[in-house]
Amino acid sequence: MGQPWTSFRIAGLALDVPDQLAPSPERGIEGGTAVLEGAGMRLTVDASAFADPLTGYANKPGYEHWRESLGGDTADFVLFEEDGVRTLAVKIPGRATAVVHQPATAQQDTALQILRSIRKDQGEFND
Repeated sequence: MGQPWTSFRIAGLALDVPDQLAPSPERGIEGGTAVLEGAGMRLTVDASAFADPLTGYANKPGYEHWRESLGGDTADFVLFEEDGVRTLAVKIPGRATAVVHQPATAQQDTALQILRSIRKDQGEFND
């Protein structure tokens, strides 16, 4: 990984994030939302009923959509770039949407690694 990572828990989910990402004081309307920021990256995890379904981005520049197995579910991934910002997101049906915003010039490996680490919380502890 090259940098220290830690496990983060929210609303019955756990995911791995680089230590540079720290919780932001920003909160969503529902309790199942978290925002983490750092190192030029912003991660939003929304496990509320109002989570973005990721269906309205097909007309964005560089749009890509694919599916992967994630924690036993089939998840929808979306990628696009707009105004110098790359957006990588995943929707896990019935569970959550997670979105990473980063500069378009940044490597997308870290963002994908964060999104692919999402899993059901098995009683892990935030480090």
